Amino acid sequence: MLVVVWSLTALRKTQAYKKLLWPLQWVCRNFWVVASSRYYSHIRMDMTSSPIVGPRKTPIFIGSVMNKMAKSVDIELDEWSIYSGKALERLMIVLIGDRLVPLTHTLTFLFVSGNPDPNIETNSVSANIKIDVFIDMIKQMAPMVSEIRVRPKYFDRPPGITTHFGSLISQLYSIAGRMDYATVGEATVPVELTLEKFNNLTHVKFSLAKGTRNWDQFARLTQQNASTLQSIDIEYQAIDVCDLVKDPAGRFLTYPRLLKLRMIESLGNYRRRLSVPSDVVMFPSLEKLFARLQYPFDDDALFRGNAATLKSLDLLLDGQTVSMLSKRNVFTVDSHPRLQQVNLVYLDGALPELFPTVVKYMQFALSIGPKAPVRDFGGFFASAGPVRDYGGFLGNSGLVPALPLLNDNPYIQVLSLPNVPLTFWDVIALVKSLPLLTDLYAYPMGFGPLPSGVAKSKLPEYVRSKYAPMGERFRCWYLKLHIITDLPLAVKCVLLLALACPNFDYAAIKPSNRVEFMELMKKAIASKEFKPYRPRLRRLLFRGPQNC
Repeated sequence: MLVVVWSLTALRKTQAYKKLLWPLQWVCRNFWVVASSRYYSHIRMDMTSSPIVGPRKTPIFIGSVMNKMAKSVDIELDEWSIYSGKALERLMIVLIGDRLVPLTHTLTFLFVSGNPDPNIETNSVSANIKIDVFIDMIKQMAPMVSEIRVRPKYFDRPPGITTHFGSLISQLYSIAGRMDYATVGEATVPVELTLEKFNNLTHVKFSLAKGTRNWDQFARLTQQNASTLQSIDIEYQAIDVCDLVKDPAGRFLTYPRLLKLRMIESLGNYRRRLSVPSDVVMFPSLEKLFARLQYPFDDDALFRGNAATLKSLDLLLDGQTVSMLSKRNVFTVDSHPRLQQVNLVYLDGALPELFPTVVKYMQFALSIGPKAPVRDFGGFFASAGPVRDYGGFLGNSGLVPALPLLNDNPYIQVLSLPNVPLTFWDVIALVKSLPLLTDLYAYPMGFGPLPSGVAKSKLPEYVRSKYAPMGERFRCWYLKLHIITDLPLAVKCVLLLALACPNFDYAAIKPSNRVEFMELMKKAIASKEFKPYRPRLRRLLFRGPQNC
């Protein structure tokens, strides 16, 4: 910019100045717009009394240029601001001031606590007209919107809500036509949706708070859009899958376009299982299955017809599911050619019942999508309380002796052993035996026994001469630090691994440990034992410890 100003000053009295002035102004103005576009891609509008504010909630004036760059807009309002007309006044300012958001694809309506006005009848003709006008003005402001979200701003019940709230948000959802995303009922608000407003949905997401009493309407909404849905995402305390796959007449439904099915049950108390006739194929196009609930069927209904399409599997194991998968040979060597990612979790306390030894568990886990390059072994599902994946076999459960089953696996590229204590030599053995491994999720537990006749001070020289080069594709170690992890020892393990693996160039660690980890790494690289290898090890400093 200084060069531009100097050049204009030098040319000010020449004829060329006039010719260059307008193009340079245009370049500078558009450079500023492009540079600011990321900052203003998400803006917030207050439909009550505050001015429009930016992503950091700092009061600013948003001009028409900035609004035209917004991809996502949060609209904060309360139910009564629509009935009273305040929200319409705010929208009118936006429309008259040419502050439309033509590129916005996501509108999020954040409902806050309102102040009920006893002089307003929410079911009056006047109130209904204001709702219709509000919807039309939103459509004018954001003509390209494809995704609507409705969320209470706070996770308690907003006071002042009326019995017509469900009808109101149903009309808000209708703005997007073919809705790409929906979030309903994140707080315990007893809304009654107008189901006929929800047609041709492609994506639905229900995050239902504990105590939500109207599960059946969300099930009916899903049923009536079975032919168009591409994604279903449900989090609830007790998901009855039977309500999703059978219509009120008892007929089984088919979701022909469904690509993603994600279900998380927070209480883990699902017991009802359903038998599905063998000729019924409910999810023929399914690509991603994430089922953190007890398997809902007596048979392989969830896996019928999608062997050729399934790419990602996250499954909760219990005795009946393991028995069914084994008996019906759902997974064989070549049955799921596109399966890329497998994550298995099991009910807390169920492991001894399912597998007498950890080796048996590893054998079963490897039989599911044996060619999948991304694998997460272990994890348990808490039988009460929120869903948590704590990782597998928790230290002393003995998964390490089963690791040789992974030797020379030609498919695994990403391996997660979430809470398995690995010594440095375990990590060396894994990287050496998995030729395509690029990423490892595990936590280090020191060195273990040193090789005979090798002092700690000579470890860098020993590792470099004995193992390098190995794991030529290995690039990242995600260190899942335990409360008892010795950080200086973890740093030393990382540096030694870098001496063996030529392309290993960063370790990932949680943000709370990043500063200390970086300082320890600088000191270690400068130490006498690692000094000869400083040019190689400094690559770790350039990347730094990434977020885990």
